[in-house]
Amino acid sequence: MKIILSLLLVVCFLNAQIVVVTNKNSQLNSIPKEIIQYIYLAKIDKIDKLKIEPVLSDDKNLHNEFCNHILCKSESQYNSYWARLVFTGRKSISKRLNWQELVKKLQNPNTIAYINRKDLRDEWKIIYEEN
Repeated sequence: MKIILSLLLVVCFLNAQIVVVTNKNSQLNSIPKEIIQYIYLAKIDKIDKLKIEPVLSDDKNLHNEFCNHILCKSESQYNSYWARLVFTGRKSISKRLNWQELVKKLQNPNTIAYINRKDLRDEWKIIYEEN
């Protein structure tokens, strides 16, 4: 029994606590999960007349966790979804950014990105986190 509990604790600590952040100067404050999903699935691109730019991380594990927990899709479902949008010419997928590029992009107040909570910086604010 102790071994099972220990393994569960290890698994919980290995999973990233994903938060969606934006620049502290942004007019965005709190966004529900459904709106985050709509933004990252290119169903909407504006909130209250603000054009939102979602940023993708090149961290494969973080991206996979984001797809699973926030978008409620497997990574393969997410990739298939975007392949259809790109193939039909309706949308083009954003480039995945490394950490330095992501930090630079978040200087724009209308950019949002998903990160591991432990990487949160003072110049950002959390607009969505799982409870």
